[in-house]
Order: sequence, then C-alpha cells, then structure tokens
Amino acid sequence: MSKTKIILMSDIHYRCADYFGRGQEETMELICDDLAEEYAKEPYEAVLLLGDYSLDHWAWNVKGCYINHGISNAKLFAKNYLCRIAPEGVALRMIAGNHEQYGEELWTEFTGYKRRDHIVIGDVLFILTDTFGGDLDPTEHSDGTYCGANVADIKELMARYPDKKVIICAHWFDMKLESEEFLELLRSEERILCLFCGHNHRSHIVSTGEENGNKPILCTGHYSYSGEPNNVRCLPGYRVLEIDDSGIFSKYVVRPHSYRVGSVRFNNEYAEQDTLELKF
Repeated sequence: MSKTKIILMSDIHYRCADYFGRGQEETMELICDDLAEEYAKEPYEAVLLLGDYSLDHWAWNVKGCYINHGISNAKLFAKNYLCRIAPEGVALRMIAGNHEQYGEELWTEFTGYKRRDHIVIGDVLFILTDTFGGDLDPTEHSDGTYCGANVADIKELMARYPDKKVIICAHWFDMKLESEEFLELLRSEERILCLFCGHNHRSHIVSTGEENGNKPILCTGHYSYSGEPNNVRCLPGYRVLEIDDSGIFSKYVVRPHSYRVGSVRFNNEYAEQDTLELKF
C-alpha cells in the first residue's frame, strides 16, 4: 500500500488554564492552525485522540468542573473543534482519559464516540482500549480508576481481523497494574507492533519491558503543560504515524511558535523528536 499518515494527540485540557503564555481559546486556535498546516503539507487519513480534553473530573484544588458546575469541557471541545481537527474525509476516534469519567451512555451523548473503539487503516488494526473504565459516573471528585486494558475486547477484535497487524492505544498503560493476561498477550502475539498513549504529557518512547514482549510505547505529548522535568523538552505538539508496505515510522512534531515559561519568552523552530521506525 502507499504511505498512510495518521495523527495521534492527547492531553489538551481545554478551558483549564493558560499554557506557555497563551489564553485558553488561543491555545485551541493554535491546535487547529498547527493541524491545518500539517494537513496542507501532506494530508492525514485519520486522527486518534487519546483522552484528557478537560479537567471535567479532578480530585484536587478547585476540583472537576462537571460535578462542581455541571459543565463538560470535553463536550464543548467536541462540539467546537472536532470538525476542524478532523476535516471532512478524515476518520476520527476519540476515547476518554482519566479526567473524563463518564459512563458509556453519557460519553457517547457528549462526544458521539465510544469510550473504547477501533479502526482499520490499511493493513493495521488500531485498538483503542479504555484503561480508566472503572468506577464511572462518579458522584465524588475523582481522577479515575485504572482498570487496565480490556483483553477480551482486544482478543475479539484480533480474531475478527486475523490478517491485520495491530497497534494498541489507550490514554495510559501502567505495566505494574496490567493483568497477567494482557502481559502474556504482549509477550506472545507478534502481530502487536507497538502501543500509543498519553497521560504523562511527554513525547518519549519507553518499552513494555523484555519480560512483556519488549513492545515500544510511544507517548503522544500534550497541548497543555509539559510532564518533563525540563518543561521545554516536550513543548505542545502531536505524533505523526506513517505506515507503508515496509513498516511504520513515528515522530513527535513541535511547530514553530513563541512560548513563555515563567517570565522567559522564547521562539522555537520546527522540530521532530522521539522518532521510531519499525520494519515489517
């Protein structure tokens, strides 16, 4: 097949704070402009959004806006910006993060998507699992309950598409909390190429560990605040994934902008970082 391009993003935290010297709506315009430029450079076929569009549910400080005020910023994000992030003809999937602890019915009502989902693109099956699907629709402030990957769902989808290579996505993967069944799947299933996740606001690449199949985990960064000790190490951006007959290639993209950290303002040139290439 010819080269296919996919965008993966997470941790936008819409209407939560000002980030890197920008107001909240200004940040959203930045995202839309960045992706429009990426699309103009070379069209992407799909956008996979991996959670934390808000602080709708949050256990700290001012608490989450949904229980406090009945406001869902995830719903507003979906209503106001999805059509610009994924223009006509571009496939979209949008799963929940730990700050969107809505049950399936409410999540679908607010966004039009499922908490866990999948999509087939060319020769690759993308499985978007829900690792924060425990204790949903809370009545108390919460940061979410980690429940691990839904192995039954993953196995059913892999059986449904037996000729497809597999990439598993989630808001977050915590190998210490994952089930032995999931770890065994990573060890034994060669069709699983890698994993993508958000949550830590970083762009780096780690591994499931040699004892768990040594699969790469590619982190999707943020458009809010950096999770790196050096917070300019991972500026706002997104992951590009390219697939062709020979394998996959991924990079984290930071577009050129002006930023402010504390009282220091600086300009950043276009950058590609934390790259991975896997041959089939």
